[in-house]
Amino acid sequence: MGKIIAITNRTGKAGKSTTAVNLAIAFANSGKKTLLADLDSAGACAKAFGFKKREVAKDVFTSSKPEVSFRKAILKTDIKNLQFIYIKRLPYLDEMKAGGISANEHILQSTLKPVSDNYDFVIVDCPPYHAGTINASLIVADSVLIPVTTGKFSTTAVRSVLSQIDEIKKNYNPDLTVVGILLTNYEFNNEDSFNLKKELFKEYPELILSTSIPKSSAVTEALDENKPLLIYKPDDRAAKAYIKVADELFERKNLFNSKGKK
Repeated sequence: MGKIIAITNRTGKAGKSTTAVNLAIAFANSGKKTLLADLDSAGACAKAFGFKKREVAKDVFTSSKPEVSFRKAILKTDIKNLQFIYIKRLPYLDEMKAGGISANEHILQSTLKPVSDNYDFVIVDCPPYHAGTINASLIVADSVLIPVTTGKFSTTAVRSVLSQIDEIKKNYNPDLTVVGILLTNYEFNNEDSFNLKKELFKEYPELILSTSIPKSSAVTEALDENKPLLIYKPDDRAAKAYIKVADELFERKNLFNSKGKK
């Protein structure tokens, strides 16, 4: 069964979609059959691969058999071993209500989970603000990667995500693991970046990935060109860093849940 990795942070501009896209490519280039699922309504991942609106405008959850529609909505990319699906919205976007998580938030269990059997890895790009969609992703995921960039509330955002993960583990998905915290847009000679890394390492030493994604103009250029960084400028230092992150994730035992899936 393929491993489902949710990429999430409750704040925007953390490098979440860039991370999802380039990790998916790095996995695929390593020979791993990979599915990238874009659950962010902004569609940044879809834009990065140049998909037109008519190609991704398939609402799989209006069908009486969403599990069938889900499979039909999967698109091929120009990259060997990499396929893509865009989910503009799940059939709810409510925040958590009193009384617990909506039953609808288990919908990915009946659509994405069965499809994951056909892949080595499924990368899920979560939206930054919709708790319902994030919950659905965490319920179905095996592990979580948290990108974070330097900012006033960066550490608070990480704590918020980890608190949400703990709630999901407690009530819905006890085998969910955090595969790592990834520093993005990192400036190695910048005091704010250093202090963020120091603070996070003090609180979560086992979660900080050894590799950070350095700040690079190529990342912005790739976004402006609607291309993945690893395609736009593969020799850029940030692109090479994403390849190192993929290798590091392959080596991390906590990528696999406690049931010992292989």
